[in-house]
Amino acid sequence: MHSDELIKSLSDNGNKDLESSLQWINPIPKDASALIEKIDMALNIVRFSKSRRTEEGEETSNNHLDSLIRLKAEISSILNEKLK
Repeated sequence: MHSDELIKSLSDNGNKDLESSLQWINPIPKDASALIEKIDMALNIVRFSKSRRTEEGEETSNNHLDSLIRLKAEISSILNEKLK
């Protein structure tokens, strides 16, 4: 499946999560499976960054992490429905 088709299938909340996650996943790959991989890489980066900041005593927000997690879950759900 192409990412542009997938993006059109996102809910309103999914679109908001995509918008807030663009800094981590731009440019969006054409293939949806590559998009999932890119989201996984972004999740790893955000988790690492959050843990480093926590170690340094900084308070961190979960907004980016939560958005990426929700976006990945919705995209995975859409892909699983398309495969049925």
